[in-house]
Amino acid sequence: MNPRESASTPTLVSLVICDQVIDDKLTNKKSAIGIFNTVLVPKTPTTINQLALLASITEINGRAELEIRLVNDGDNSVLFSGRGAVDAPDPLAVVDLLFAMQGLQIPVAGQYAFEILSRGEPLGRRRFQVLTRPLPTPPGPGPAT
Repeated sequence: MNPRESASTPTLVSLVICDQVIDDKLTNKKSAIGIFNTVLVPKTPTTINQLALLASITEINGRAELEIRLVNDGDNSVLFSGRGAVDAPDPLAVVDLLFAMQGLQIPVAGQYAFEILSRGEPLGRRRFQVLTRPLPTPPGPGPAT
C-alpha cells in the first residue's frame, strides 16, 4: 500500500444522478441540474446521451482509490466501470467528485444502479429505472371530406 493511500474506508455522503452539474469556479459551489431517478426511452437497447453524477465523499486519510460502476440490478452485470484516485487535505474534508458521462449503452429496460467502491468495498449506490414508452404518434391530417 502506498504510504499516502488511506487505510480506512471513506464514507459516501451523497450520490446524485442528474442531467448536468454546474461547477462555479469562484465559489467552488456545485449545482445539480435536472435530478432524476427514471429515464424514459422509446425502445431498448438505447443510449443515454448525457448524464452526470455528483458524489460527495469524506473520511479520506490521504489518498483513496475509488471505482465507479454502472450495474444492471436484475442480473448484477457491470455495464461500465472506471477507476481513479482522490486526495483529501484532511479526513474531515468533504470532497465533491463530478462524473460527466456521454453515450452510456443500456441494453434493456429495468432497474440499474451506480456504485462507488473503495478497494473493492462498496461505499454506496444510487438506483434508477429505465422505462420504455413509445413516442406519441404525431397527429395526422383529419379525415378526408
